[in-house]
Amino acid sequence: MPKPPDRHNPSKAIRRPSRQRPAKKPNSINDLLSGSGLLQQAIRRQTGREAFWREFLGGRLSPELAARVTQIVEREGGLTVYAESAAWSARLRFAIAEHWEAVQAASPGISRWAVRVQPAAARTGART
Repeated sequence: MPKPPDRHNPSKAIRRPSRQRPAKKPNSINDLLSGSGLLQQAIRRQTGREAFWREFLGGRLSPELAARVTQIVEREGGLTVYAESAAWSARLRFAIAEHWEAVQAASPGISRWAVRVQPAAARTGART
């Protein structure tokens, strides 16, 4: 009985040595951003805007309420203010609504705002 013909099997194929490039470790996003300085620029810009809004709102809100703000983020025409609890966020919503015209005068690019809950421990990464 005749032998069956060989099928295409890459493991049996004759391999000729080729010029292979040394394996290069792929770049991570953090490496790319840190090399160009974009990450540091974005962090500096955000912390500068947060400092501005803390000072701005701190002068208009009661000291007790301003102390309960955990973070302020300005992004894409919106202002998000984080409070440490749901009760403080409700108070903060009313206070920001009262001062909304002043907020828009301070930064005309802001067209919307939101108040969210973020406990102070969550911002630092601590477990509660």
